Amino acid sequence: MQHTFFGFSITEWVGLIGILTAVISGLGWIFNRTLDQTMLPLRYAIRDLSEAIKSMERDNATRQLRVDRLGESLESHLIDSQEIKTKVIDLEKEVFRRGGYND
Repeated sequence: MQHTFFGFSITEWVGLIGILTAVISGLGWIFNRTLDQTMLPLRYAIRDLSEAIKSMERDNATRQLRVDRLGESLESHLIDSQEIKTKVIDLEKEVFRRGGYND
């Protein structure tokens, strides 16, 4: 007694499944190769964009360090200028108090 399912024996089902698997695998491989070739320019563009973004991040970090240093330098100069201004005002007061300027 031979077992059948939808009119096919077990050996015929195994053969059909094997054939379908081979056909689907072949179509998948062809689709994959075609997709790889058509997507190659997109992959290169994404890689280039990624490198550009990384470069911008590095440049931004460098610029931020420069801005921080310039900010510290500016604060130092502002403090120095305030000290000089105070000294000049004190000297002007002393000179005018003595009446010691000559025309």
